[in-house]
Amino acid sequence: MKILNINYPIGLSVSKYEGDLDYTITGNLAKEYRIRDFDGAYDFEDYIKKHVNCEGIRFDSEYSQFFAYARSEKRAKKFAQDVNDWFDKIKDLIA
Repeated sequence: MKILNINYPIGLSVSKYEGDLDYTITGNLAKEYRIRDFDGAYDFEDYIKKHVNCEGIRFDSEYSQFFAYARSEKRAKKFAQDVNDWFDKIKDLIA
């Protein structure tokens, strides 16, 4: 049973299922946030690691979908919001 599901405009969500130890941050970049063409989720993950604080975040992306994990709800939500804020900032700069 899903006990948390928060969606962010960027295309990521934070979720947790009953019995999970970690909070999952997953998704794909929404079209309106694509500032460049990423070569799959691994490329997107590498980009995020360069531009967003990833302390306390574990990654396990697959080629077709981004996956990251945090131990606490607070950290998972902060990370997803930081990614969203980064892309909002870049989107505003190039608009």
